[in-house]
Formats: sequence, C-alpha cells, structure tokens
Amino acid sequence: MLYAVDMRLSVGIDEAGRGCVIGPLVVACVAADEADRRWFWKNNIRDSKIVPGPQRDKLAGMIKERCWFQTKIYFPTAIDEAVRDRSRTLNGLELEAMAELLRDFMDEHAEREAVALVDAPSISAQHYLEKLYVASGWPDMERLKAKHEADKKDRTVAAASLIAKSERERLIAKLKRELGVDFGCGYAHDEATREFVRVCPRDADYVRWSWKTAQG
Repeated sequence: MLYAVDMRLSVGIDEAGRGCVIGPLVVACVAADEADRRWFWKNNIRDSKIVPGPQRDKLAGMIKERCWFQTKIYFPTAIDEAVRDRSRTLNGLELEAMAELLRDFMDEHAEREAVALVDAPSISAQHYLEKLYVASGWPDMERLKAKHEADKKDRTVAAASLIAKSERERLIAKLKRELGVDFGCGYAHDEATREFVRVCPRDADYVRWSWKTAQG
C-alpha cells in the first residue's frame, strides 16, 4: 500500500524570555518539511525548558543547519515601551514579532503550501489567532493555528523553542561577561537576579523597568 507524502511545510513559532526581568525576548520561527519532521522525532526535539543547556545548544545548531529559520530579538527598552502602552502591551509586541516572522517566511516560500502553529501567549488562543491572521496576511486561516503550550504538543514549535532559548541564553551569557557579574537566570524567582536589580544603575538598559520586580 502506498502512503501519500505530506508536501506541505510545517511552520512553528515560539519565544524565550517573555517573563524575565533582565535581558531580551527572543521569538523564533522554524519551517520543516517531512524529512525534517522525521528527524525531529528521531532526535527527540522537545520543549527547550526540559532540555539541558549543552544539548539544547547542540540541537539548536543542528536545526539551523537543516531548516529555514528566523529570529526577532527585542531588548528591554523596546519591551518597556510596549508594556507601558496599554493599547499595545507585551502580547501586542509578541504578536508583531510573530506576524513579521510569518511574512518573512511567506516572502521566501511564496510557492510552498504551509501550515503554521504558534505558541499563544494570551488567555484566549482563538482571539490571538484571529489578530495574528489579520496582522500577518497569512493566506488561509484554516492553515494557521494558535495553541497554549504548543511547544509541548508540536515538534516544529519545539524546534523554534530550542533556537529561541539558545539565542537568549547566548545573549545573557554575553551580558554577564560584559558586566562581570553573575546575576542568575534573569527571572524574578531567582534571588541573585532580584538582588542585582536592586543594586544596578537605575538607567541600565538591560533591565525591564516596567516589571514590578524592578520597581520594588
């Protein structure tokens, strides 16, 4: 019996650093064909939060070598600007990034049919999907999906998660070298991070001053 091969590209988008108080937000997009998806399965590509650092970086590098990918990076100043604009918000900034990534993909793969899945950051995944569809100009809403915890449900989204997390951690390590300080992971649950935010210059452009952690 012959089985049809799915010729569509699978597009996945995820982020890293959304909730941190120090450092950037990185949003990544990956496009994968059928062979790539089999490779994802064979190599157990999964949510970056459960992959150890060295393995995560190795897998991210391998994904970059075989798949089309793109990233958008937003540093704290731009994030604070979006958060303080109640008509925009952090969700709006992430929506802008995802829409731009989808347009970048379409520009380079105009002739390929694709299905896209994004990790929805808002409470209502459907509402986010509707806004993303309009903002991105994606050709068919039936082939655009938004789900909560999509990085745990889809391996192409997980591949994007690995690239986003690897890039953010690279930038955090670079910042630590430049400052000569180990401020922890950059998230508010980390005491080393909270202590560093308390004593660092109040105009430091690597801190998200719109976060409650930074205002205390």
